[in-house]
Amino acid sequence: MACKRLIKKLNYLWLFYALMVFFCVLFQTEQNVFADESLKGGDSLFENQIRSMTAPKPPLEPSGDPRYRNNQDGTVTDLKFGLMWKLQDSYQEKKEWTNWEVAQVYVEEKNEQKFAGHNDWRLPTRKELLTLYEEDKTIPWFYYWTTNEVHMDPIFGYTSCCFWTSEEHKGEYAWHVNFLRGKAYPGIKKGKKNQAAGSASLSVVRPVRGTLKVQLGDELETGSEPEAEPEAEAVTEPEVESEPKIDKVD
Repeated sequence: MACKRLIKKLNYLWLFYALMVFFCVLFQTEQNVFADESLKGGDSLFENQIRSMTAPKPPLEPSGDPRYRNNQDGTVTDLKFGLMWKLQDSYQEKKEWTNWEVAQVYVEEKNEQKFAGHNDWRLPTRKELLTLYEEDKTIPWFYYWTTNEVHMDPIFGYTSCCFWTSEEHKGEYAWHVNFLRGKAYPGIKKGKKNQAAGSASLSVVRPVRGTLKVQLGDELETGSEPEAEPEAEAVTEPEVESEPKIDKVD
């Protein structure tokens, strides 16, 4: 009997050992997958926790809209409104969110580099950004496990949802435009201490150059700023932002 109990105990130990080896191998494999994903361009802010944001994306079908001309130098010209835009936004290029202060530096760098042969790049205004909002056009935008729709021409690729403007608001805030809704919101310019740049806004930069041309019959929304002080944004689903909705802009 003692011999049988010993054999049974040894069997349990071998089973425990085999399970431990299995889970160790599984853990190491998962770590290698995440490490490889990071090398291929993972999200630096969330350290690959939002895997849907870095998942492979199929090519977008072109809209064929003659309004936009790809200049084949990393820029797009909007023939309707007379503006030239950087084809990739700052997140597409650097895989980083940015706050408003860092956005200034990003534009300065593009001017120092004479990106596409120009040194007059700048942050757009709300009016200029809203010319790119087209409700009937959609680009998938992944956030956590949800898929949202950015309303912009597919010529811009898998672009981001929210963009900083040049316009400040009551000292510590600046305006950005959300392309999920086509609305402008005030957001805090600078992240809190030890907070990653841009983590409070999920906003990025799309530099522009040129002068806005408003054609006859084209109406851009205008209006007044909110009287209430906006709250600092949180890293949450953009469709439930806490700031007041700004239906119109100056």
